Amino acid sequence: MTNKYKINQVQIGLYFVQTIIATTPEGKLLHIPIDSGNVDYQDYLQDVKNGMSNVTCDDCGDGAPNGSMWQYLDNAEQLVIDKYGSDSDKLTALREDRYVRAMEAKFPYESKDEGFKVIDSTSKEIKHKFRHLPMRR
Repeated sequence: MTNKYKINQVQIGLYFVQTIIATTPEGKLLHIPIDSGNVDYQDYLQDVKNGMSNVTCDDCGDGAPNGSMWQYLDNAEQLVIDKYGSDSDKLTALREDRYVRAMEAKFPYESKDEGFKVIDSTSKEIKHKFRHLPMRR
């Protein structure tokens, strides 16, 4: 059984940062910083590669795609819309990030089924902007 994860905003002094809170199968809570040198963060990345179903998030932070992987959750666009509005540059950046990853067949869009869902739902403007990308194989 894998951990359950919640991507959370934490205030440190005057700043808000995203952190990952893991609940272990034994019920322990771990606060995991988004740091590639952290072993718990590496475990988190491995777990999300097996599926995002064990990750929840209710705040997109500054709206920029980052290492917490919030941008690949099913509710990512809604989080950005709720916080920044539907005509936001942040929403466009999110859609562009997803499209590029789908075209490059990178996590979480390695499977053609998942990748083509994103590619097919992407606007013509974004597709045109990234027309230099080769079609996924």
